[in-house]
Amino acid sequence: MRHLADRMKIDIGLVSQALNNSNATGRYYNMAMYRKALFVLNGGAMAAGKTTKIELLQAKDADGTDAKAIANADATITANTAVTEATIDLSLVANTDVVTINGIDFTKAAATDASAREFADAAGLVTCVNHETYGVEGVTASVNGNIVTLKATDPGAVAITLDKTENAGTITLATTKAIAYVEVDASYLDIDNGFTHVAAKVTTTADTVVSVVMLRGDGRFSPEQAVGAYSVQ
Repeated sequence: MRHLADRMKIDIGLVSQALNNSNATGRYYNMAMYRKALFVLNGGAMAAGKTTKIELLQAKDADGTDAKAIANADATITANTAVTEATIDLSLVANTDVVTINGIDFTKAAATDASAREFADAAGLVTCVNHETYGVEGVTASVNGNIVTLKATDPGAVAITLDKTENAGTITLATTKAIAYVEVDASYLDIDNGFTHVAAKVTTTADTVVSVVMLRGDGRFSPEQAVGAYSVQ
């Protein structure tokens, strides 16, 4: 049986680190023996209006000589748009304010009525979101005080997008987890001019924590994984 680890080389594209309205670039890896590379960005907390971008760079060696961008090899996460987990702070919400979750509107009211998609408080919004008929399909809500946390019922199966309409109060939306990826074929490198290595650069306007996993595939041989520990079943 051939395992996934026999088909993809696994490496650290960017070590997990805190970034605050800044950027960081990971190590440059040689693509000479591989046809494709996939970089997976794991993003942390982002307030509304913030972004985190991953882009791929190419260079002539592992030291990053003459580094430059690979055209169109980038992806940007926008806070509260197609994210993995998010929160809604209802501490200052008022009647008639609206929270929109994956296109479904929930309105603050005097009492909770799931069939009308109306909620009286944070616990009421959880009741509405989790309702089998009138809730948000594929999304599960939980509550801690005035803060509602949203995540996919089946992890990785649904992305979450939030919006709000503040009529009298204040609703604070925030992203807690998000993911993005960029894949590139080795043919897109400037090979004729000696560009053989690739790296990930992450730029964020948020105060967050990010990391990148790199997978090289379609190799000419089964890769030898340089890892601290592993288990294959």
